[in-house]
Amino acid sequence: MAISEQHDLPERFGPMTVKELRQSLRRTSFVFPFICIHIFATIAIYAEFQLNIASGSGIPAVLAWDPDKVGPFWWVAMTVCGVLMPLAGFFLMPQEIEEGNHELLLLTELNRWQVVLGKFLTLWGLSALTFTSLLPYVIIRYFIGGIEWASELAAAGSVLAAAAVIAAGSIAASGFTSLAAKLGVFVLYLFSALGGGGAGMIGGSMTLGISATSKWSWLGNTFYHFSVIVVVLCYCVIGLLIARSRLRLAMMNFELKPSSVLLIITGLAPFIAGMVAAFTCGFGSIAGVLLLTYLAWNSDRTPKAPKSIPPPPPNIPPPVVTGAGIAETQRYKPSIPA
Repeated sequence: MAISEQHDLPERFGPMTVKELRQSLRRTSFVFPFICIHIFATIAIYAEFQLNIASGSGIPAVLAWDPDKVGPFWWVAMTVCGVLMPLAGFFLMPQEIEEGNHELLLLTELNRWQVVLGKFLTLWGLSALTFTSLLPYVIIRYFIGGIEWASELAAAGSVLAAAAVIAAGSIAASGFTSLAAKLGVFVLYLFSALGGGGAGMIGGSMTLGISATSKWSWLGNTFYHFSVIVVVLCYCVIGLLIARSRLRLAMMNFELKPSSVLLIITGLAPFIAGMVAAFTCGFGSIAGVLLLTYLAWNSDRTPKAPKSIPPPPPNIPPPVVTGAGIAETQRYKPSIPA
């Protein structure tokens, strides 16, 4: 990337991010959860200390969420920061599509990808900001309850990962008009994320379990978390691609509807990732998720001529010479039928 493009990148994302941040901070979907989470966090910590409830995610690994070993504090954090606040994405795309704001945005230097990415960064950033406000409670639990930092970091990563995936899915569903279509797309996306993402993490889970009692445990832990990062990033990209396809202004006559193609790919994701996992004995399952992301990325591309073909010459009328000898451009005059 050139130096000039690096300087222009914050300027392109800045207006969109600031616009979404100002609107989101005034919504009740941010204010009420931000206030309620501190009330529920206080009650959860009191319950942990009074009832001697064990807290921690069991295995110190992200997304290894064991309901029997997760304390009330982390259930509150996951419910509010990981689920409820990202669902505010249902209200982000309609204001652009129904009111026609996306047409004005696309007339600027912003493209479709920058529009949806700005919305995602704002939504996930608000969830991360709310979760960061819970750090004082974590410190209190450390000094009073003697918690394990490895398990706490794993639980924190699980909350942020769930928030990212659900935020991308809610933004994708918000691009559709009817409520039934939004719910259908969101359920399909969650099914794909649970099924396809779970199949993509089979190799990492197997490696983590096999190497848990050996000296290569660090290698298994590294590969597992690499699989988690890839799955979360891939499904965030797939969700944003669905939302991006809804901002397309025009299509060629020979093109398939990009949103329909993306929904088909999303629905087939668990089966394709499962087949790749079966053929590779589970260890190469992450390749199935990468393949699906590649197919989704290339399913919404506007056909363009190769760079080797020169552009056509401009259709400018030839100049004419008037009686005074001054060259002027002949203006186009529409013919009037008799």
